[in-house]
Amino acid sequence: MKKRSTVRFVYVVFFLVALSSTSFAETSWKFIATCDSRGSDNGVNTVILGELATEMVNQEVDFVLFAGDLVTGSPNQAVLESQLTTWRDTMAAVYDANIAVYCVRGNHDCSGDNGVSIAAWNNIFPELPDNGPAGEVNLTYSVAHKNAFIVGFDQYIDGQRHRVNQTWFDEQSAANSNPHVFVFGHEPAFKAKHLDCLDDYPTERDKFWFGIERAGGRAYFCGHDHFYDHARVDNDDEPNNDIHQYIVGTAGAPLYDWLGNYDGDNSYYVVENVDHVKQYGYVLCEVEGLSATLTWMERIDVETYTAGDVWSYTAALAGDINGDGVVNFKDLAILGNNWLKTKLE
Repeated sequence: MKKRSTVRFVYVVFFLVALSSTSFAETSWKFIATCDSRGSDNGVNTVILGELATEMVNQEVDFVLFAGDLVTGSPNQAVLESQLTTWRDTMAAVYDANIAVYCVRGNHDCSGDNGVSIAAWNNIFPELPDNGPAGEVNLTYSVAHKNAFIVGFDQYIDGQRHRVNQTWFDEQSAANSNPHVFVFGHEPAFKAKHLDCLDDYPTERDKFWFGIERAGGRAYFCGHDHFYDHARVDNDDEPNNDIHQYIVGTAGAPLYDWLGNYDGDNSYYVVENVDHVKQYGYVLCEVEGLSATLTWMERIDVETYTAGDVWSYTAALAGDINGDGVVNFKDLAILGNNWLKTKLE
């Protein structure tokens, strides 16, 4: 009897903490994910990236996730900084609209020399969050935004290439209370075209993928491959906990052909294609309460983008007993009515 009372007391404390949190039912906002904009104009495809910048402003998004390979890159710091400055100038309308831009490095931004590239990166993007792990400050970071938790990973730290800092990620996730979790990094977790990706280290990749699931995440945005590819990654035949891999290397880099085979080391996961397009564009994510809808916006003509592939999910909210997207006294009433029962009905 004492054990049952203790459990109930702990649940009430937990519930009251949840009750004090923000109601997510009325929260509505958007963000865009894309990457790989390297090209011939001082390392940037300024035509396509410029179009995307206009889309970002017109869509009135809260922020942009840009998962690497902003530029062609160079082992010369001055040249690399010049290219990154061109990228930032091309995105000027986005910055001027006070839309946050969260970017991480790709292999071209790294240029094979962290001493050069990290210095250049920090000089051009000093405003990026500085809460990353030691040795990755301004490169790897997390952001809490409204009812979402966003985590960006650098995957090119010496001694940790093609991997993430799992200990830091687990600590960050444990401290998060927001229902939506969005994760991004340059390399696919499950191989499509490029041979080098996170499955170079499948054990570490599996821990990373499970870490996203445990955190409540449903989408991982990446690039490296220059096309749009949406895959569902499953390990238990339960679609409500699958994580979807979005390859959105679609911001201007030369587009790739692909045979359509996820033939890397997939471990015990089944990788199923949802949609694939060889074209420029971006993913628009619209969040309304606990619901999120991800839409592929495809370039069909100059400065013209139209909706394609669509996927939606509903996040879980701790303490939301009746599932209405709000933790409030209606949930407390349900708890009270079932107080003396062995389990809630």
